[in-house]
Amino acid sequence: MNWFIIILFIISIILFLISKYYLLKKKVEIENIEAYENENTLTTKDRLLKYHNITLKYLDVVKAKNLIIRDGEYLKGMNQANLSARGCISIDDLYNKYKEAFINITNDEKDTIDLFILNLLDDIKNDEHYYKYVQKWLQKISIAKSKDWLEAGMPHTLDTTIIMDANWFIKPRSSTLIHEITHIHQRLYPTEFEDLYPLLGYYYNPVDIKGLEEIYPLNRNNPDGMSKYWLWHNSAGTVSTVSDENKGARGAEALVTESLATYWWIGAIFKTAIPNSLTDINMMALKLDKESNGDGNNNMGYIFYYLKQNPTPLNKFTEFINFFGDNPNNYHPNEMTAKFAEWFMEDKLKHKHNHKNNHKNNHKNNHKNNHNDNYEGYRIYKKYFENLINKYY
Repeated sequence: MNWFIIILFIISIILFLISKYYLLKKKVEIENIEAYENENTLTTKDRLLKYHNITLKYLDVVKAKNLIIRDGEYLKGMNQANLSARGCISIDDLYNKYKEAFINITNDEKDTIDLFILNLLDDIKNDEHYYKYVQKWLQKISIAKSKDWLEAGMPHTLDTTIIMDANWFIKPRSSTLIHEITHIHQRLYPTEFEDLYPLLGYYYNPVDIKGLEEIYPLNRNNPDGMSKYWLWHNSAGTVSTVSDENKGARGAEALVTESLATYWWIGAIFKTAIPNSLTDINMMALKLDKESNGDGNNNMGYIFYYLKQNPTPLNKFTEFINFFGDNPNNYHPNEMTAKFAEWFMEDKLKHKHNHKNNHKNNHKNNHKNNHNDNYEGYRIYKKYFENLINKYY
């Protein structure tokens, strides 16, 4: 009798466990189905928020108009040549014209960009620090859409807004996105670039240079690189290897290296005083002469002047091209480093692509040397930027 009770008890437990198992299995199946259905009902915008904590901010025409400020730095800096190139005769004229320069972004275009950003983030998410960098700036920016004539159709930024050409909303370009994100980074955190620019050979000389009086008024204004005071010297890459004895001080060897260097002022110079277009320019490098203005205490300074030597077209400036690569449109340090940011993203996306190919091909080495690494300027940028994002992101 006792054995019968024990056997019955065991059978009851087994039946209970079996029924419990099938109930749990059914519950999991239902939950999986619901999760699948819920996932399928998520919009791309929902996925961006759920998986990347990002909701892109799109400006309509009314909000975009507020970017144009009559007394803002950009409009106030317009001289007659820059007004003429923009088809205007006065700053008030330009202000009124630019207020009408925007187009509403359609819902279909927003969906296109949301999907583009979602795929881009998925492509870089395994690179922790770079992913966090891009994610952070996508959380900060807003995006506006311009008419074709605004700034000759060139994407640019104002404050924390990227103003994109209409075609970008149809065929978005990751290179343009990261280029413009870099400009906002430069504007909001300029100190994160202060140590980089000298390593690339850029020298800030915050005074007008004698001999350039007729050149400055012909320099095309750029909202992403406002200063006309940056120079470039041909000892770029050498100063970065010099160790300083005191933090924040420049070593004596670096001073000697710079004292022997040749300096150039580089700009986008209008061909006439009344240009018809923003593209009516020549990219030119003007070789400067200099005199020492040091104080005798290892604080070397210079007085620069221009003796009217023939300008060098930037696309013929061999030293510049050998150092930076064939980037003649990116003359200003803000533009050059934004171009390098494009190359950096390209490297990251190539690395992911090569990693996938290597895996599919039994880990055979598919990696090809990156031709951008042939240029010392990019190698300096790459090392600096890797250190920056590894430290702060």
